[in-house]
Amino acid sequence: SKLQWSTAISMMVFAWLFAAFWSVMPLLGWGEYDYEPLRTCCTLDYSKGDRNYITFLFALSIFNFMIPGFIMLTAYQSIHQKFKKSGHYKFNTGLPLKTLVVCWGPYCLLCFYAAVENVMFISPKYRMIPAIIAKTVPTMDAFVYALGNENYRGGIWQFLTGQKIEKAEVDNKTK
Repeated sequence: SKLQWSTAISMMVFAWLFAAFWSVMPLLGWGEYDYEPLRTCCTLDYSKGDRNYITFLFALSIFNFMIPGFIMLTAYQSIHQKFKKSGHYKFNTGLPLKTLVVCWGPYCLLCFYAAVENVMFISPKYRMIPAIIAKTVPTMDAFVYALGNENYRGGIWQFLTGQKIEKAEVDNKTK
């Protein structure tokens, strides 16, 4: 079924309110912000590792990493099953979840490690690497979508080389 405007607007409002809630909580005292190790921007203050940080970290990881990851896993498995039934594999359905885990995984590991041990012995430059990788997610998602979608992939190839990709004829006969 088609997505209705009212549903799309409701989902967008929910996403903005959800993001606002989690970003405001450290300003209200649950969790805390501090400068990143190289002082380029802010991140969670994982240097303290106190109860406040640990409760915020676990709630944040459950509601912003595990639940969305589970939703992505089940949604893309459903899409994969539909592709499998139709015989048209248009997209690697495992790639978005893998991108999420690869890009956010190091940052999550650093934050969880900070919950049990002091991470200040790690060089600030090395502590910056997970944050930088996590910040690449929007760009990586755009590449995953663009290169995974056959229409965009053909357009990108044509833009870069000037050559049009000939689509292979697909035999749709039932066996």
